[in-house]
Amino acid sequence: MTTPVTIIGAGLGGLTLARVLHLHGIPATVYERDPSAEARTQGGQLDIHEHTGQAALEAAGLTERFRALIHQGAEATRVLSPQGAVLFEEPDDGSGGRPEVLRGDLRRLLLDSLPPGTVQWGRKLTGVTGLGAGRHEVSFADGSTVTTELLVGADGAWSKVRPLLSDATPGYAGATFVETYLYDVDERHPRTAAAVGAGVMYALSPGKGITAHREAGGVIHTYVELARSEQWLAGIDFTDAAAASARIAAEFEGWAPELLALITDGQRPPVARMIYALPGDHRWRRTPGVTLLGDAAHLMPPSGEGANLAMLDGAELAQALAANPNDVPAALARFETAMFARSSAEAGTAHVIQDLCLGERAPYAFLGFIGGHGLDWVPAWGQAVADYRAEDDEPDFDDVTLRMTVPAGIGGSHVRVELSNRFADAPVRIGHAAIGVGDRFVEATFHGRPSVQIPAGVSRWTDPIALPVAKGDDVLIDLYLPEPTPYATAAGFRFDRSGPGDFTGAPRLPRASVAPDPAGWSLPAGGPFLRTVEVAGTEPQAVIVAFGSSSTAMGWPQYAAGLLPAEARIAVVNRGIPGNRLLRDAPEQAPAWGQSGLRRFDDDVLGTAGATHLVIAYNSNDWGLPGRTTPIDEMPTIDQLIAGYQHLIDRAEAAGIAVILATITPLGPELRTDPHREQLRQQLNHWIRTGGHECVDFDAALRSPADPTRLEADYAAPDGTHPNINGSRRLAQTMIDALARAGTAGAPR
Repeated sequence: MTTPVTIIGAGLGGLTLARVLHLHGIPATVYERDPSAEARTQGGQLDIHEHTGQAALEAAGLTERFRALIHQGAEATRVLSPQGAVLFEEPDDGSGGRPEVLRGDLRRLLLDSLPPGTVQWGRKLTGVTGLGAGRHEVSFADGSTVTTELLVGADGAWSKVRPLLSDATPGYAGATFVETYLYDVDERHPRTAAAVGAGVMYALSPGKGITAHREAGGVIHTYVELARSEQWLAGIDFTDAAAASARIAAEFEGWAPELLALITDGQRPPVARMIYALPGDHRWRRTPGVTLLGDAAHLMPPSGEGANLAMLDGAELAQALAANPNDVPAALARFETAMFARSSAEAGTAHVIQDLCLGERAPYAFLGFIGGHGLDWVPAWGQAVADYRAEDDEPDFDDVTLRMTVPAGIGGSHVRVELSNRFADAPVRIGHAAIGVGDRFVEATFHGRPSVQIPAGVSRWTDPIALPVAKGDDVLIDLYLPEPTPYATAAGFRFDRSGPGDFTGAPRLPRASVAPDPAGWSLPAGGPFLRTVEVAGTEPQAVIVAFGSSSTAMGWPQYAAGLLPAEARIAVVNRGIPGNRLLRDAPEQAPAWGQSGLRRFDDDVLGTAGATHLVIAYNSNDWGLPGRTTPIDEMPTIDQLIAGYQHLIDRAEAAGIAVILATITPLGPELRTDPHREQLRQQLNHWIRTGGHECVDFDAALRSPADPTRLEADYAAPDGTHPNINGSRRLAQTMIDALARAGTAGAPR
């Protein structure tokens, strides 16, 4: 092919096209509106992906020179809560699968690889006129024109070439990114530098988030993400940098100071980048002599793929032209067919990622996306951990092995485990870990290492293990604790501990001890640090989160899982905490009762992978404890209780989770004589039954026909308030019946 190619736009896509064409001996000229290569900054760091951007650089013969630009260590990723706690952390593993480079450095590499004069600077496109037979006249602001037989629009979101092919125009994607910079961060902003870490940091919540990149030279480049309307954004005057920063920061009230500093301490004026997108299935009829690539062809929300796709477009278009030198229409058809399929799929993913980051399940849906190792995970078992530092139920650990045995409510081909150190004063070191099913144990690793130190306040997942798990299997989790370790973050009531030594994966733990179940009580398995067991390799029909207090924590969820048919793919996850209250945190004297349901909802419900249903099953603690264990002025009104329930319902339904409310069982002999407390129970139960929500009537299932203020004797634990094993099984069957009435897939009918 000897016909010169006219390229509009000297971005990464257009320059990659020009470079690969040059290698194949095909002449090309790039026309760029900027007066020079240094006319404006080129944005921040990009991660260049192995199968897209890196493949394009290989086609351009620039791989070795590209490697010299990589910011070593910058592939590290961490996710923080709004309060600054580390929710997820993954170091740069050195594999180079997604190395980070500055966009400006990459652009300079491509520019330097082109023959002098290839890029014509200061040539702003003003119009294109079709001349017939695939020829076009291109007009520029300086009055010059160029006639071309092959025109490529690589001119970005607001392409002036696109109208030749398509009527599509970008539409606002519902989010705006506000760009800020901090410099000399280790000296001037050490707390913020420590929070961001060595690579990229995400702090996300519904409707807003902060993404910060650590760049070379002590720079932190931040995008403050806001799902807000165009009208809302128009109300901010970005010509007043201080006022604009303050207005943006106000949206993040209550966030950690080191995160707010990314907004308020910016050392450049904040710049609003409104996010626009073309339709995900954007394509056009083959038109002689013209095509598009990059954002001009497939503008989508940020997903880490935009620059990579533009470069791959450029490389593949050049290769198609080189392979069809005498048939340009065939070359363009080949290129466009592949690009349309690829860009449509990537656009769908980009919109999903935007929802993962800013939707109602942020940050938990995003955590599942980046931490899943490419597998779709489903909780097979789970518990809600609480603060046991003030409890004397268990002595501390030192040079011992713990074994926790939990039933899998759903099966899969792979398994992984979440270990939590959320309530602690210091890091905990797991010296060794193993996961077993039946008589087979497999060593667990953490980012490929056999041990891990879990900082205070955070969780760590084991790496995935290819270990088949069937519904109903006992999954064994062994943890060796080589150092003095307090009994701090825990839940559940039954686990084994060994004598001194590492016995992970042993058929039996030497001198293992486990407290026997007190007669008449329903006590589930669980134990220290263990929060969730997940499996992959199955498609669940439902993931049900049981959220409540002691009667939930003490067993009906796992009995419900056991009552489901063998073929049912329904996960039931227990997020109950004994003593827990809906409206108030645990009192100082009993921290193991946990954070209030309102506070822990995000972690324990939205943080449960793939949750489809929520069962709110609280006991009477909110109004049973005041005046007995807590001050009487903590006694709630019925309106406050209903408002608390409604808040959880609204949050769940906004996240697409169906809600089932459970009535409250009788208060027991010590409280039934208090008319006000019993009245609150009856009022709340009436609202639950008649409020228009799905309901499971636990009260009717367990109350005595002779005295509705008491539990039926056959279902009561020794205290007369909690269900015994029979009572928990009765609640489980009642729950299964409610699921069937609600038409839940997989529930027996």
